[in-house]
Amino acid sequence: MVKNLLAALFVLVSVVGADAQIMLSDQAGLDTSNLEIHADVSDFDHATGVARASGDVIVKLDSLTIESQEFEFSQASGMIRASGDVRLFKGEQVINAEEIFYNVNTKEVNASHIRSALEPFYYEGEKVIVPEGEGRPITMENATITTDDSPNPDYRITAKKITVHPESRVVIRGAKFKVGDRTVMALPFYIQPLNGDVGYKFTPGWSSAWGGYVLNQYGFALNDDHIATAKLDYRSERGVAGGLDIKDRRSRFGGLSLYYIQDKSPQTRFNGQLRPANATPDNERYRVNLQHRVYVPSTGGGDFYVDADINARSDRYVDEDFYPNDFRIDPKPDNVVSVTRTFDRGEASVVGRFDPNGYNHTDTRLEGALDIIRTPLGDSGAYYSGLTSYGRLDEQLGEDTNLGNWTDANGNRFSPNSYNRFSTYHEVLFPQTVDGWLNVVPRAGIGYRNYSNFDIAGLDSFDSATYHAGIDLSFKLSKRDASVQNELFGIDGLMHVAQPYLNYSVTGAKEINGRFAAVDRYIPTTRLRSIDLPTFTAVDAISDWNVLRGGISNRWYTRRNGANYKWLSIDNYLEAYFEDPEFDRQFSNFYTDIAWTPVSWFGFRTTAQLPIEDNQYSFTELSSFAHFMPVDDFRFSIGHFYLSGHETIPDANLLSFNTYTRLGADWGVSTGHRYDIENSQLNYQQYALHKDLGSWVGRVGGSIRNHGVGDPEYGLFLSLTLKAFPKVSIPIDYQPTGGLGL
Repeated sequence: MVKNLLAALFVLVSVVGADAQIMLSDQAGLDTSNLEIHADVSDFDHATGVARASGDVIVKLDSLTIESQEFEFSQASGMIRASGDVRLFKGEQVINAEEIFYNVNTKEVNASHIRSALEPFYYEGEKVIVPEGEGRPITMENATITTDDSPNPDYRITAKKITVHPESRVVIRGAKFKVGDRTVMALPFYIQPLNGDVGYKFTPGWSSAWGGYVLNQYGFALNDDHIATAKLDYRSERGVAGGLDIKDRRSRFGGLSLYYIQDKSPQTRFNGQLRPANATPDNERYRVNLQHRVYVPSTGGGDFYVDADINARSDRYVDEDFYPNDFRIDPKPDNVVSVTRTFDRGEASVVGRFDPNGYNHTDTRLEGALDIIRTPLGDSGAYYSGLTSYGRLDEQLGEDTNLGNWTDANGNRFSPNSYNRFSTYHEVLFPQTVDGWLNVVPRAGIGYRNYSNFDIAGLDSFDSATYHAGIDLSFKLSKRDASVQNELFGIDGLMHVAQPYLNYSVTGAKEINGRFAAVDRYIPTTRLRSIDLPTFTAVDAISDWNVLRGGISNRWYTRRNGANYKWLSIDNYLEAYFEDPEFDRQFSNFYTDIAWTPVSWFGFRTTAQLPIEDNQYSFTELSSFAHFMPVDDFRFSIGHFYLSGHETIPDANLLSFNTYTRLGADWGVSTGHRYDIENSQLNYQQYALHKDLGSWVGRVGGSIRNHGVGDPEYGLFLSLTLKAFPKVSIPIDYQPTGGLGL
């Protein structure tokens, strides 16, 4: 940090004092136009090439300022020295030191008795050395570090020597952790990976599903790139559990997670109700997650890698019982291994999906694909894209579906399919701008699908040709008005951009019907389907359609912090069907998407759709969220989701409301509620009391969750959160999980 703040200073140009003036010779070959020095006394020795200043020295260069009692610069050695109550100012950063040396030639920084802050750390040291070169280790001797912003910190770490390896690790020698003046822990040698999730955390608490519990985890560095977290948990109603997580810091999704519990009550659900005898898991329960990417050495450019996403479970309920947050987000985790080779214009891949669990309704497949991204066809202005795949697909019903009991209109029992599929599609686009304002993108494509080797007796192989044509039209209109000003709603001039658009798509394909049960098919949704065939993922459901989508996008921008800021956006659109591929509609719903964030204390977004025609496919949806902070001591948010009349998705009418009220400087109260208007039922309540404890924030409270069946689930929670790291806490969580932070 010292190096970053000082670097700009040492492009020396000229030295001009308010009370005295120093003129440097040009022999150093340095640009000195932006540097000035104000001092009580100053001089420049032309014989030695040394400039000196003393007595309330102020050195300025752009946004950087140095204050000191003495300042000296030698053109011959390139050494700069500032001493005597040195203070450096760079934006909001302030560094205090007794003396600072900087060598213009070697770029090395030496500082003594330095004190500063690098949020959230506050530190001081007797000597700091910043060597030349990016990535070189920075050392600090006899240092003290804390996150307690007070003259007498409640806790701190002292060390004989700290070595910082940028973007890698911090090595601490002779470390002592002190609370007040008492040493509570001493470590002769310690390595702290930067941004690593290390150290001990625990979660004690109680819930009606687990009883009393304490969840423990300890994180430690295996090396510079891997963090391991060991877990040991106890739940009075369920027993002892343990596991190990290994995280690869080089990858956003790389890691291994192992968890095992000898469950005393596997028949008990998360809401306290008992499972049927035929649905009760065994006592030995586990879960395994592996997400990993391995790069394979290759030649010819591009990447060659193998991805693995494996999620094995002892039973279908283990996530629901012990990792409820994961279960809410992804109740049916996938299992995929893929091999990918990228090149300049696309990629080739082989994907294998398998089912190690056996209880989910899913598909297994082994499929190879060649994907050519949009590629220019010489200098013609046209672009080509294509996707070709071949594989074996197999649908698995699992335990969580009753599809095996369904029959079609002819009374035939539903049977999952297994078949080979060859699919290819190729498209050409020709984007143009007409008269400098109208964007026109015509497209045309052809495709072919072949299905064979069915495992259903009497079902013969068949194929289907596909054609697709379409055109996209759009243009933009804009208007600026710098005179529009409103401080309350954060307006500093407005620019309105309106973009009307039309997307037309027509497709012809041999419809697949009869006893064939498609694997890649439509799933229920409230949103519009893609009408761009290359992005249409329900490959087996491709059929005739003739669709026109039209709308207008409106954006309002204002100036904020020297840049354009999207103040408000409103998108309105709908589809007209000359031939509807799913139902018998003439029009889709009319959609409106709004996002309005005028100021930090207020924001609003909503997605709404209303039916235009009245038929069995008509439905209404409204999803809105707003947050307010009308006064400094009170903030609240409100959300609402409404769905009515959808053919397959159940009706819903849900309201959520959250508040936080500050009661003086140290106390606060928060509440959270979720209410089911449709069933007149309060699904969730949470109440908490917050206390500022100096360096920590304490929270204690309780929650009630009503699942609609059985008894409500009750919970108590207590948390201690370090202010400097809001994500690092010791919580008794009202939504406990098997691992903290999940």
